[in-house]
Amino acid sequence: MTYAFADPREWLLEIIPKIQSQCWQQSQVYATPSSRWCAYINQICLHVFLDWVKTEYVKEASVWCSSPGIPAFWEFVNGTAILLNDRRVVLIPSEAIDDSELEVPQEWVDIPSWTADYYLAAQVKPDGEWVRIWGYTSYTELKSLAHYDSVDRTYCMDARHLTKDLNAFWITYQFCVDEKFKAVISPLSELSTTQAENLQQRLGDLSVTFPRLEVPFETWRVLLENEEWRQGLYQQRQQRQRSLSSQGQVNLSNWLLCIYDASWQAIETFFNSSSSSLAFNFRSSASLSTTSIKRAKMIDLGAEIESQKVVLLVALIPDNQLVSIRVQLHPIGNEYLPNNIKLVLLSSGEEIIQEVQARVQDNYVQLKLFEGEVGECFSIQVILNDYQMIENFVI
Repeated sequence: MTYAFADPREWLLEIIPKIQSQCWQQSQVYATPSSRWCAYINQICLHVFLDWVKTEYVKEASVWCSSPGIPAFWEFVNGTAILLNDRRVVLIPSEAIDDSELEVPQEWVDIPSWTADYYLAAQVKPDGEWVRIWGYTSYTELKSLAHYDSVDRTYCMDARHLTKDLNAFWITYQFCVDEKFKAVISPLSELSTTQAENLQQRLGDLSVTFPRLEVPFETWRVLLENEEWRQGLYQQRQQRQRSLSSQGQVNLSNWLLCIYDASWQAIETFFNSSSSSLAFNFRSSASLSTTSIKRAKMIDLGAEIESQKVVLLVALIPDNQLVSIRVQLHPIGNEYLPNNIKLVLLSSGEEIIQEVQARVQDNYVQLKLFEGEVGECFSIQVILNDYQMIENFVI
């Protein structure tokens, strides 16, 4: 569906809320925050564009490489290739507010089997209602007019060089069937199986945030073009992410899908609706919107203080790629927290980020609201004298 009052030279395509939810859930299989977000916006863009173009123009339109190939692409590279009969189009989604340029990853330009006839610039509002296709260029124009950024390995095309009237795209597509858009690309160098396996081990480490920038492009493009090697690297990173997630971490992304560990329960399990201390931030404060997700876990302090129990409360506020998090500690069965009990926020490297300590007659303590990206890890620690409890989280 297109919007009736959109610029007639552009394509403004509707995003259905159900699609947002599905794409978010499907993107969680990726290994890092950046690859999950890349997959999320690419899936949204792909879904709305393919559905629209098959309905309005080319019913035989299809994804260039079907699953399981696509997930491997989005683990490393932004963009999706669509086949419009005998022409290939690459969608390049971006969240940038301005449309000053089109940034095309080098892989879509300089890997022989990946090159396209056309490149479409797409502005995505993943928390909104639309995908805006606002310009396009051909392969030849991109290679001749774009600036190559060697740091990011992207071809950056100034908006003034793009064709802004998308109606012209269909005219070109229909009538320029004999035009040759692609230039000759130098053949790929060779890579042995042993070299490929060593690269998979090295680049499969999740500390390598952007594998595509870790090795020379000539080496990278050989590894990526080979489907078996590409899938092997993708699976290496997936396996390592699953290994980390299984090490006693609470996966907060699951909370966004209403999936909870048995030990984390609704806050009403421990507090009634008239609890004044609980109401302070977890119910009535504007800092936690109605879209927040709230869960609680009981902690038994054991012999430290006559088996008193406290409750750890965690609330999430999703906001695109970022998640805001509020953490509080409340007494249960007593009016006040034990004096000097501490609530500590630790980084993934176990460095103290925040720390708060209960004073006399404190009926709760809380950490300052903090933010994290999907895939980011942190820990919450509760300390009282010789007692220590730590809970590990991954967003």
